[in-house]
Amino acid sequence: MSDTPIDRRIAREAAGWFVRLQNSSAGAAEHAAGAEWRARHADHERAWQLAERFSERTQQFAGDAARTALERPRSLDRRQTLKTLALLIAAAPLGFAAQQRLPWREWQADERTATGEQRTLHLPDGGQIRLNTGSAVDIAYDDSVRRVRLITGEMLVEAPREHARRPLIVDTAEAQITLLGSRFLVRQYPHSTYLAALQGAVLVRPRRSRGDDGLMHLAAGRQTHVSPLAAEPALALAQHRLDWISGVLRAEKMRLDAFIGELDRYRPGLLRCDPAVAGLLISGTFQLRDTDQVLHALSQTLPVSVHYRTPYWVTLTART
Repeated sequence: MSDTPIDRRIAREAAGWFVRLQNSSAGAAEHAAGAEWRARHADHERAWQLAERFSERTQQFAGDAARTALERPRSLDRRQTLKTLALLIAAAPLGFAAQQRLPWREWQADERTATGEQRTLHLPDGGQIRLNTGSAVDIAYDDSVRRVRLITGEMLVEAPREHARRPLIVDTAEAQITLLGSRFLVRQYPHSTYLAALQGAVLVRPRRSRGDDGLMHLAAGRQTHVSPLAAEPALALAQHRLDWISGVLRAEKMRLDAFIGELDRYRPGLLRCDPAVAGLLISGTFQLRDTDQVLHALSQTLPVSVHYRTPYWVTLTART
């Protein structure tokens, strides 16, 4: 999907059609007219898809309240929904809707977590996977191989050692990882895979490496980033990488924009940092169960203000 901004007029029209057609009283003629509007221009269809993505993500948290607002044609809630949705469509390249990977693979995954959710999956071999926020995996076990595909997000895998008879293979966009130990951490970034061996070693094969030239043996207590062509030299495991398991986000002289980027993973909607304050440094330990409290703490310790355009659209700016 293109990352070109949506024209505001088209964004408003898309929001109007989307909200109108969510109403249970919308008839066949209205649905047909909406379909004709979508087919009229590529940007119409793009704006509609962005509206669908935002609606699905927010309704995971707003629940019945969001649908009630759509069902009340003259309510203030409905008008606010229209306004907010149009703004988000127009600003999509700055938010989650501009992600380059299309979301249908995530929606159709065997298992997934919503934004802010963590969950433990029990594997057929007695092992388990701990999924972090906004993660999706496919799981395929048979008599010859145990295979897990990380589509998006982050996971901690703990599995019995059966590699001699039935190896455990984890696939990501950049690498194929074969488990030689029993516990490891993997995260899918937009253009790379992060991997840490916690107990035992793993074999890493970048997707586009030739033969065994790019094959890497990652020992316990080491971590690396993998591109499709090669794995970076292994480093000692950074212990803060496991903080999310305890519901904690730890920062040590971290740039504010990087910190907000991490916090955004645990908060529905759009959380952004103005470039004017992006370089401020933050240190501390923050509880992820209440991201509003984290934002309040930032406003008390840094010269920033937290602006809530809506509960799902928040920006940090320089304090005036």
